[in-house]
Amino acid sequence: MPGTLVAIMTTTDIARRQRRLNALPVPVVGPWYRRTVASPVFWLAVVLVPASVYFLFAQYWMLHPPQTFPDGTQTLGITNEAFRKAAFWAMWTAMAYSALFIWLDRFRASQPVVWLLCFLWGAAGSTWISLHVNSWAAEMMATTDANSDTGSRAAVFSAPFIEELSKATILVLLILLMRGRIVSRLSMVALAGLSAIGFAFTENIIYFSRVWMQATHDISIADPEATLHELVLLRGVYTSFGHPLFTIMTASGLVIGLGARSRIVRVLAPLTGFMVAAAGHMLFNGLASTNPISQLRGAWFLALGVVFVLIVSLVVSVVGNAQVIRARLGDYVQAGWLTADDIDVFGRPLRRVKLLWFAMFRGPWMWWRTATLVRRVTELAYLRDAMARGTVDSAGDGRALELIADIHRRWPHALTSTAGERLIQRRRRHTRTPLPDADDRGPLTSSYPPPQAPGPAGVGGNWPR
Repeated sequence: MPGTLVAIMTTTDIARRQRRLNALPVPVVGPWYRRTVASPVFWLAVVLVPASVYFLFAQYWMLHPPQTFPDGTQTLGITNEAFRKAAFWAMWTAMAYSALFIWLDRFRASQPVVWLLCFLWGAAGSTWISLHVNSWAAEMMATTDANSDTGSRAAVFSAPFIEELSKATILVLLILLMRGRIVSRLSMVALAGLSAIGFAFTENIIYFSRVWMQATHDISIADPEATLHELVLLRGVYTSFGHPLFTIMTASGLVIGLGARSRIVRVLAPLTGFMVAAAGHMLFNGLASTNPISQLRGAWFLALGVVFVLIVSLVVSVVGNAQVIRARLGDYVQAGWLTADDIDVFGRPLRRVKLLWFAMFRGPWMWWRTATLVRRVTELAYLRDAMARGTVDSAGDGRALELIADIHRRWPHALTSTAGERLIQRRRRHTRTPLPDADDRGPLTSSYPPPQAPGPAGVGGNWPR
């Protein structure tokens, strides 16, 4: 019975359970390997990294040897030289977009392992699923043995749904395993973009290598290098925003669903985001498959307009996240746990970048300690915001105490201000103004109470939401 279960649970067990229900980290006491084993990201990496290696090798052996069809025709296999040349040209787009999305995920930054897992899943798992399903769909949609529209049908009616669903799978897994760390639209957009650019990286390698093999075996093509470079510009530059754009639409729907209190919105928002992404992908593939490149100039400018709107919305999200951090850190300033200077340093994006930039020139350990301090302060601000919005209950107070204690412990060993500092100097001259004693500070929570909800039927009263 519920009463019996509560009776046999200790205070520590109840606190741990409340933290898990609120997606808050549960402290693990012990050596580093014990904390590592308790992390869900560790087990996700244990599963996805070997699986990604298998998926890549499986795709290689699907594309490397030539294939013979029942009618006796044979396709060209892709040589290792073609793979290497294609990977060289595809990696520049992947590196540029990966750096952009990692930079975007800087307020409540994810772990580097999470970034790597998102990219690996897009590059290996998502492409492996799409390659098998799209090949099967192309065979099912073929009406004759020599049907030139088979590839177009699969690209329009099958690929958009399969590719967008497979790219978003890693996002759903991360939400289930680490819901508490995805606190803003920027975090989800960054992870979605890494998955999408990983998918585009492998897909570009396949396209570039196939074009290279065809160009080097067709005597009518005088310059294979020029043919390859034309495709590199088309897929690696002009239309490189395609996969990230569509996956970000799915991610936006997931973020809206996570932040909504209505169950209907929680279901419809992710579904709507996915359908919009699939529809945009279908339109993109349909225009590219049925029209020559010379007639797609108008559609290309329309797509650039959509990208511009997306960029503006991301800039607005950056400004909004900075305002949230400043507002929530202000609660702790009023209570005396932080200073007003902390709001200016940790609540403004450019000053955060400047702080980390100065710390980088003071050695790797100083940079690491400063970056850790910035992450702790940011987590404290988002935790306070979640408690003010009612998505985290009183269990957040214990985590806030841990964060404040950790922040105060790291202050003497990290760079906390760039005022009066030079970019390169041997000794740090800045000294932090001491905070008042703990007895003179206010409570962790601000003066206004958390949102209240009516009590259970027959009990009445107001209860924390």
